[in-house]
Amino acid sequence: MKFAWKVTLAALSILVLSVGVGCYLLISLSFRSSLEREIGVAQEEMQMLRISYEAVCDARGVTLENIGSRGRGLQRTLTEDPFFADRQFRVSTPDGVQVYSTMHTNGDPELLSNIDSLSTGYIVRRTDAGRVLIYSAGPVALPDGALYMETVRDISSLFSDRAIHYQVYRWILLFVAAVGSAAMFGLSCWLTMPIRSLGRVTNQLSQGDYTHRAAVYGQDEISELAAGFNRMADAIAKNVQELEDAARRQEDFTASFVHELKTPLTSIIGYADMLRSSRLDGGARFKAASYIFSEGKRLENLSLSLMSLLVVGHGQADSRTVQMQMLCQQAESACRPALEAKGLLLTVSAEEGCIRGDSALLQTLVQNLLDNARKASEPGGTVTLTGEATPNGYRLRVADSGRGIPQEELSKITEAFYMVDKSRSRAEGGAGLGLALCKQIAVLHRGSLQFESAVGQGTCVSVELEGIEYA
Repeated sequence: MKFAWKVTLAALSILVLSVGVGCYLLISLSFRSSLEREIGVAQEEMQMLRISYEAVCDARGVTLENIGSRGRGLQRTLTEDPFFADRQFRVSTPDGVQVYSTMHTNGDPELLSNIDSLSTGYIVRRTDAGRVLIYSAGPVALPDGALYMETVRDISSLFSDRAIHYQVYRWILLFVAAVGSAAMFGLSCWLTMPIRSLGRVTNQLSQGDYTHRAAVYGQDEISELAAGFNRMADAIAKNVQELEDAARRQEDFTASFVHELKTPLTSIIGYADMLRSSRLDGGARFKAASYIFSEGKRLENLSLSLMSLLVVGHGQADSRTVQMQMLCQQAESACRPALEAKGLLLTVSAEEGCIRGDSALLQTLVQNLLDNARKASEPGGTVTLTGEATPNGYRLRVADSGRGIPQEELSKITEAFYMVDKSRSRAEGGAGLGLALCKQIAVLHRGSLQFESAVGQGTCVSVELEGIEYA
């Protein structure tokens, strides 16, 4: 059973039970109050008749002994007196002999047997015709004994009214149940709307659609649940996206790696087959051997770069003091011949400063950045290496005046095997692993790479490193 139906049935049961019990008690209490009032009126009427009858008997000198001889005169008086003429009562002797009666029904022997000359009483009876009567009885004192008077009061209308009230009560209960069920169902549907929305979003998430979110209404507990679910869905979507990106990068990495292996291997196999199956003169053999040697060196560089990337990505930096000014000078000495051979001017300006880290990895980072600047620059260009101490670490900058990088490519250049210009990069001996390795080294030293570039104007790479020690 759905939660909305459960809420509706529970609320409707409480409503119907409360209204039903309340109305029933109200009708019962009202009826009892009316019944007690009618009994009181019947008793008062009996008392008034009894006292009036005693007065008439006393005035006529009626006793138990002479009531037979004076009975006719007494009856005439009672018949002519308007007070007695409109009343229903019965007078009888202690033996049950009727003396006078205007009642249309017989008396109640049980009532007379339960009273005496000092007490009164009443009893409620339902006749065979369906009428409800109150019989009241009391003693009539005479000089030599007592007679007994019975009165009757019809209260059938009181019970008829109660039956009508019960009928109205049942209709009211049905109306309350109908209106209440509709109102409660609408209210429960409104209250459970966030839950249904949450269920739909859950189904969509289970089917792999992470774009939908639960609607949040108000600030109640269900809204807090929906908001928490949305936060969880955001986290799941983010994690799934990261996993998909990681899988995509892994696929791209594998595809790029296979491609990078295929090209030199194809050349090596081709020229090796040429040497094996053909008779070549000395120049041709030397050219084929040179191609095999150059492509083999390319594979060696690729494997070494890949190994360095894997080692750095899963390793930790040595915690040693590195003189950053000396490190920049060593990088200058190592890279200047290759830059000058291409006709580039290298300028180095580094402040003194120390940082705890791995000197060999940092040397690799700087040399890779300088080598990338060489590959991106044309003869006659300039490459600048600057180093400066910062309040929180050390900053390295490598700037060139080369081709530059389009803005849409800047976010991808640190991915493994990614090359902006693949043909030019391969011609320069690159495999697209240098910047990926630089990024891993920077992260290993709690640093980051930042790129600023404009097409045709050059590129500037900034490396922020933390945890310096001043010399």
